[in-house]
Amino acid sequence: MTYGIGGTCAPGVLMGTAAGGVTPPTAVTLYYDSTLYHRTTDRIGIYGNADPNWGITHGVTDVVTGTGVYGMALNAGAETAGNVPPNPPWSTFQFSMTNTGNATIMEIDSLDYDLNLVSYGGGYSDFFNYGGYADGGVGVGVTWTWDVTITGGTLTGGTIATVTGTPITAQDGAFTTTGWTGVGEYVDIQPGRGGGPVPGDNLQIVVTATATNAGGSTSASFNHDINWI
Repeated sequence: MTYGIGGTCAPGVLMGTAAGGVTPPTAVTLYYDSTLYHRTTDRIGIYGNADPNWGITHGVTDVVTGTGVYGMALNAGAETAGNVPPNPPWSTFQFSMTNTGNATIMEIDSLDYDLNLVSYGGGYSDFFNYGGYADGGVGVGVTWTWDVTITGGTLTGGTIATVTGTPITAQDGAFTTTGWTGVGEYVDIQPGRGGGPVPGDNLQIVVTATATNAGGSTSASFNHDINWI
């Protein structure tokens, strides 16, 4: 909460008018795309792939089910229940997924993940890409930035997770607008020589959109939590 003379304002919003008479951008809310689909605040799309060439069927297929070519998991439409196996089939490695407010929590079958992605063909990276639209942020001379940050987690077996790519500087980073490249930065999960993540491993990722002008900055964030079980 930000405090100002006479009261408070929402988190991430600078209150009042800065020197020079420029008011900070209005509050920002994150959605899947510019239609404000699905009208649940601060939730964006997630796209998993075994290669950062987004939008093509290029990945690792589960050798038992024949599915899973899009990587670890998918929440492209930021839905609540439509992205857990067997619907659709490309979320092979998920046990469950929960969307709550400004967060998506994924539970990954660590054994299936190890057998059919980490060990398949000698091991692959797994990539998570994010797509969303930042509604609001209205003001004079506003510019936009997006940021993907790994804020915490535990990964064993030599597995590492890094953020790569170049963040966009536009308000609209939706998959439907960018051709599946989303907000520009993505998370690369690379298994180690000791194998992939094991039960109990986890990863916390935060995606933030920020509107800035001469009066200050306003931002909104989406949280993505991954738990291997």
